Amino acid sequence: MKPQGGGDKIPGKLEKKIAADLGSVAKMKEEFIQAGVTQFGSGWCWLAVKDGQIVVTKTPNGENPLVHGAKPILGCDVWEHSYYIDYRNRRPDYLKAFVDNLVNWEYVAELFEAATK
Repeated sequence: MKPQGGGDKIPGKLEKKIAADLGSVAKMKEEFIQAGVTQFGSGWCWLAVKDGQIVVTKTPNGENPLVHGAKPILGCDVWEHSYYIDYRNRRPDYLKAFVDNLVNWEYVAELFEAATK
């Protein structure tokens, strides 16, 4: 995360790969938010690299994509402790704020590069 992060300012190679694998940045954000919203109870939503493709996934509790053969490049905690004080039970609003304002896309791009070597 970083101040004034998020949005659509995604480094070129990562943005192209997101568009190729998921259709568009907007579609990726929609799928990422939906993964977090539909994670029952505690868990995480993720962007990960699996078999050379960027995928959106979710995991319960403290699990992460590594146990499913994927390399995580972005994760968002959807346990209530991460958002309840600010958002109460509005998990979708928390996730939208996360992708629109907090993601450090430069660091995600670095993790993407490392995951694809």
